[in-house]
Amino acid sequence: MWCFVSRPDSVLLEVELGPKACGQECLDKVCKKLGIVEVDYFGLQYSGGKGTDSRPLWLNTRNRLSRQLDGPPPYRLRFRVKFFVPPHLLLQEATRHMFYLHLKEDLAEGRLTAPTNKAARIAALVAQAETGDYDCNNADLYASCYPAYLPTWSNDLLSAIAAEHDKIRGMKRATAEYNMVKECSELDGYGQENYAVKDSSGINMHIGVGPEGILLMDDDLNTIQSVLFTQVQMATHAGKCFFLTILETTGTNTTLGFKLPNTKMANALYRAVTEKHAFYRCETVRSAVITQFSRDFKGTLVSLFNENTVVGKKYVFDVRRTCREVYEETRRLLYTRGTAVQLPPTTTNSLNNLSEGCRCDDIDCRCGCVEAVELQERICKLEEALLCRVCMDEEISTVFSPCGHVVCCDECAACLDVCPLCRTGVERTQHIFLPAQISRLDIESCTQQGRDSLQCSLVST
Repeated sequence: MWCFVSRPDSVLLEVELGPKACGQECLDKVCKKLGIVEVDYFGLQYSGGKGTDSRPLWLNTRNRLSRQLDGPPPYRLRFRVKFFVPPHLLLQEATRHMFYLHLKEDLAEGRLTAPTNKAARIAALVAQAETGDYDCNNADLYASCYPAYLPTWSNDLLSAIAAEHDKIRGMKRATAEYNMVKECSELDGYGQENYAVKDSSGINMHIGVGPEGILLMDDDLNTIQSVLFTQVQMATHAGKCFFLTILETTGTNTTLGFKLPNTKMANALYRAVTEKHAFYRCETVRSAVITQFSRDFKGTLVSLFNENTVVGKKYVFDVRRTCREVYEETRRLLYTRGTAVQLPPTTTNSLNNLSEGCRCDDIDCRCGCVEAVELQERICKLEEALLCRVCMDEEISTVFSPCGHVVCCDECAACLDVCPLCRTGVERTQHIFLPAQISRLDIESCTQQGRDSLQCSLVST
């Protein structure tokens, strides 16, 4: 069967799959066509319905395509960014370009808004990436293309965009795209998905699910209440309804109920809350999230005789890794392939904070700084490796039983009932003594040597 997958810039990709293919196969083939290794940041969307209830919904990439999409193939899907991260965590130029295209689309369609001063700066960066340097002789051209970057505009805003565009003369396209993503990452709605709901009184509201938590907003998208993920005790859904249990500042639990237009939307909101919490806030994706599934009627009947059957099995979530795991896995994969990490165009600014000796500006020279940057990362990891993962202040000095993880100091371990890594219950703790040769004092001395080495490496580059 065929799938037609559209990018944010309306470029259509044709993907051929087997009749029983799952969504992950389609996503992997799309990313392979685009040269993207950081697959976990992306997802595939499909139309969730007709009329006013229609909105793009995320395909569950662990389930079969044919069981999620209506009608016969070819299926039409959208390739979009599912999990937004700060741009400095992106290791590939192709990934940064897709982030740029998605954010450009969100800005043009009003899903992401910016204050006037920010909007002018962002639009100017888009113009630099799309049209190149500002040319005062082509004022009519800019007057026609600038409004396409933002949903609302005025003559004053157009003048501000032109002024900002003129300031960044000579900026390369890749640099402009990176800076645009960086500017957008500082906006309040970055990486946030909004869902139209009704509260228990029937009043129209919106729920925004982002990297930090959940926003409850009125119909004009004004924030009513902000709920951090640490306050969320439970999220469930039943039919068209979504329920959220949160911990109030008074120490009591409050359950809020919301109604969505249809069951698919309620399930999508439930998935968004659970998956974003797992991706952004957890050390690893828990097995309870990975293994959660439901069955259709046929599968339920078969499971009465064989509970391990896969007939009619549909996974609820498709998040596989956390933000940190994606970053580390990508670095390992690129290293295994012998591919150099593609540093962002503004990496030189970060390097200059470490050493005034590095003034490189072209891509080849920046790639030469990779080893120096990796050395600095190793030093930072070495410094943090022996710190308690809870307080990040005292040395690790306790082992948990029965899981065997060594992640905490004595004081923090006494306050924990479960291991912060694997969530296994702690039956007892045992004080440990680290070998003398890896004490923090020795690390601090070798850290200074490492910084000196990094300084020399940057200067020579």
